[in-house]
Amino acid sequence: MIKGFEFYVKSSIHLAFSVTCLGGLSLVVSQDKVSENVLIFIFFSALFSYNFIKFSTLFYNSQKDKIPKSILFISLVSFVVALGMLFTFSFIMNGFALIGSILVVLYSISFNGFSNWRNKKGLKIYLVALSWILLTVGIPLASDSFFSISLFLKLGFIQFVYVWVAILPFEIRDVTIDSSNLKTLPQQLGIYNTKILGIILLVLGALCSPLFFGANNEMLFSTLLIFVLLGMLLYYSDPSNSFYYTAFWVEGIPVVWLGSYFLFLYF
Repeated sequence: MIKGFEFYVKSSIHLAFSVTCLGGLSLVVSQDKVSENVLIFIFFSALFSYNFIKFSTLFYNSQKDKIPKSILFISLVSFVVALGMLFTFSFIMNGFALIGSILVVLYSISFNGFSNWRNKKGLKIYLVALSWILLTVGIPLASDSFFSISLFLKLGFIQFVYVWVAILPFEIRDVTIDSSNLKTLPQQLGIYNTKILGIILLVLGALCSPLFFGANNEMLFSTLLIFVLLGMLLYYSDPSNSFYYTAFWVEGIPVVWLGSYFLFLYF
């Protein structure tokens, strides 16, 4: 039996909540309102997708008995709920969802001798970031009656920088256990240079933020705050960090991002 907090993290509920906060951020920036249907879809699709990625190998190799039944249950429920929500979405929203679903499958499963994209050299970090953007920016913006390509590019760039850099602490954590064939950034550049690269990207994103959101002080200030917080967590990242340093603290940053947005909005 998985205990409460451990279950919350390892079942991907914490991650799904964080992904939902990023989607909520896109909604309030673009529409000044929150669509419950969109948030429900983001939460359950993220929960299912990440459990599918984590446990697909066991399922694919007929080792379903090694998957905790509680996690298998909530994953199946999440799939049904997310699938049902698609029938309430517009064509363009379903288009983003379809592309994201294809990326998840290609990332997780090998076909006819072709390895999954997760094992492609240096490709993992870009696939994960792109999948998040489709879910947390594409679908929320497409839920509006007018899809703004300009805002999609701005929010997409800022969130892509965030997600890309947020993956680095995980790659640093796993640098000693990842296969050398993965060619992760810490494997190629070393831990120190990986941190420098991540901080440079955060500075670039911070410099672009006033150009993108100059009239929206809440988004500007919250973005700068979050980039500083992420930079600090990246700086202190190390292979010796506990599992929860990344799986809880780093993954939980979007919750702080959305919360700080409302704090700056109302105070």
